Amino acid sequence: MESIDQALFNFSPRAGLAVAVMVGFLVFAVALDLTWDQFRRVLKSPRAPGVGLAAQYLVLPAAASGIGMLMAATPSIALGLLLVSCCPAGALSNYLTGVARGSVATSVSMTAISTLFSIVVTPLLFAFWAPMNPETRAMIERIEIEPVRVVMVLLIMLIVPVAAGMIIRAKSPATTDNIRHWVRRIAGLVFAVVVAILLLGNMSVLGSFASIALPPVLVTFTVAVLLGWGLARASGLVAADRRAVTLEVAFQNVALAIGLAVAFFPELAGVAITSILWGVVHLTVGFAIAAMWMRMPVADNPQAAE
Repeated sequence: MESIDQALFNFSPRAGLAVAVMVGFLVFAVALDLTWDQFRRVLKSPRAPGVGLAAQYLVLPAAASGIGMLMAATPSIALGLLLVSCCPAGALSNYLTGVARGSVATSVSMTAISTLFSIVVTPLLFAFWAPMNPETRAMIERIEIEPVRVVMVLLIMLIVPVAAGMIIRAKSPATTDNIRHWVRRIAGLVFAVVVAILLLGNMSVLGSFASIALPPVLVTFTVAVLLGWGLARASGLVAADRRAVTLEVAFQNVALAIGLAVAFFPELAGVAITSILWGVVHLTVGFAIAAMWMRMPVADNPQAAE
């Protein structure tokens, strides 16, 4: 076993359950925006969401798999790259889209729909791409994942939060409109708390292995940004939609990835370390990108430079 996977993580089962519940709350915050209007909006104007979702679920996992084969020093780092890339967009992307003066409506639609799809798509994509890398295939074959655990984790982190958000939205739309902005702000704080808990308790471990795990994370994140922006521009989207699509493709629900890493790969610390470092990149480079765009005017011309 690689030295990164033998790292002693300061992470108790009780803390793991707390992270799972917090991840569920993040997903719930997104699900409050999941309405039939979102689907009608996508059907009426499918180009921007369609481009973003295709890049997010069809192209990015393939790119992450390739980068993992080329750059990852260990199979667990490659698995971490793949796991994050298979996750839906997170609520952070909606906030950053607003900061970046992008189309928040496009961002929210994509996040809500990708979150709903993730119940099925995320495990399927991971199961499809993980065996493509011979090293990760060999590692996956040695790991026994209990079906009961899979069901419980999906229930806590995805199925119940999505269902609860949709039911509350359908039954009490007025109440939902009153609380959704506060719920999203709390969700952003929860994301920061999840990353902080893992950072503060494992600084020495993360510092020891950042030199081998951070470079492929940065490369994959950069590819995600360029992928989202490039496909959006090639599709002729206006600047506000380009910014929304770029941030949606590049900003996955890292908290979900961390929760899944802890739940399914507790003996492979490299998976969790990679996911945590990706969260750090989101909170640093991501805010820098949004701040840069905030200072740039939004042009209506699809070919306008940014």
